[in-house]
Amino acid sequence: MSQDNENRPALTPDDGQDRRSYHNLRDFFEGACLITSPFFDSTQGWGDVSLTFSALHVLRERYPDLTQQEVAILYAGVERYHKFRK
Repeated sequence: MSQDNENRPALTPDDGQDRRSYHNLRDFFEGACLITSPFFDSTQGWGDVSLTFSALHVLRERYPDLTQQEVAILYAGVERYHKFRK
């Protein structure tokens, strides 16, 4: 099992280079977190169903110039933010 870990690429490169793409999404991240926060509130929902999927639609409407891939990446970051900020 330890040999498998040796063959995996490092999560952060040793050369200090940023592996992330879509740096333009950083400009939208704070606003996206603000407008989607009600959808990630665990006290809100529709019956027993969370509203997180609606956050994706709100992001698409709010940022129409972004591609579907960019919206998906922004949503993933926002979702991760709301999940781990608690």
